[in-house]
Amino acid sequence: MKLIQRQFLLPILIGVSFISVGIASIYCWYKKDDDDTTDDNQIRIGRHKLTKEFKVPRQFVPVVIGRGGATIKDVENKSSARIRFKEDNIECPDRICLIQGTLESVNLAEAMITTIIANQPIIETYEMYVPQQACGRIIGRGGETIHQIQSLSSAKIIVENGFSTNHQDSERRIIIKGTAEQIATALSQIEDKVKEEKETRIQLETNSSTRLPRGKLSPRNTAVNVPESPMKLTEVTLQLDSDGLMEVYVSAMESPSLFFIQLVGSGTIALDTLISDMTTYYNTKENYEMHILKNITVGQMVAAKFSFDEKWYRAEVLSSPVDGFCEVYFVDFGDHERVDTSFILELPTNFLILGVQAVECSLANVKPW
Repeated sequence: MKLIQRQFLLPILIGVSFISVGIASIYCWYKKDDDDTTDDNQIRIGRHKLTKEFKVPRQFVPVVIGRGGATIKDVENKSSARIRFKEDNIECPDRICLIQGTLESVNLAEAMITTIIANQPIIETYEMYVPQQACGRIIGRGGETIHQIQSLSSAKIIVENGFSTNHQDSERRIIIKGTAEQIATALSQIEDKVKEEKETRIQLETNSSTRLPRGKLSPRNTAVNVPESPMKLTEVTLQLDSDGLMEVYVSAMESPSLFFIQLVGSGTIALDTLISDMTTYYNTKENYEMHILKNITVGQMVAAKFSFDEKWYRAEVLSSPVDGFCEVYFVDFGDHERVDTSFILELPTNFLILGVQAVECSLANVKPW
């Protein structure tokens, strides 16, 4: 009995060994088939599907994916391939896109992605330097102007932070990113702003060279009975530029606790034009006679001649007429003068379009020695 068992046991063991070897060989053959990879094409071929690695330049990944994944889903639907991106490696300039499916679907998906990338405009970077003083005009109040330029040109504009200086020779770098057409549009608008600033500077320098020191600043030493605090506070929001600076012109000063400024800029030029127009207008006999006032009341807005330069200005009446004179406050400069009532005339509404330019100020935390 034992002999018979031994005679059958050996063939059985040999058979089991051959079966095991066969199964192992089949497994290795299938595993090799599934993991067969060609490094040149980066293609993995399985029994039923193909996976291909496709490099997508990093800057085009958002375009390939689309908003909410819309573009990549559209490619998947049209090609019947499955598409996903490998985990991002920020040190690599490309993202690896895995395309999985049949040979036909993989090729179609790759062709569609290639077309999407090829149709994207080339993004360029342009650098320019502009005068420090022009940056405020380019940026605008609260960034309003630069946002408009970006909206109209579709370019991205970066104004680099500069040093806190208003030196006329200092410059700041501006970086413009976009297509060649977008950059050209943004560049043209920025250059227009720089040109406007230069023209404004020329006008300001011309006008400031003709500005002369003004006369009396306070009426309190006169015999006229003027209220204790006749200075009129102008409510205005002072807007700092991107460096936290503001350019002003001190138009009148009584003490560190009481002085008046004008904001240097378009308002200054408009004021000079207004004064010139008023002086020409009221120096014409017909206009002068047309605007003679029969009654002059406190608080009335009038046109008054300033004796220091013989020009006409906008003013507010501070006192009733006494001996043919009134105390007036020049609202655009902040100073006062006792003016002959014959030089106080009616102010037409067209001379009130420009806002009051004098801003009352005081220095904070200043103590006398």
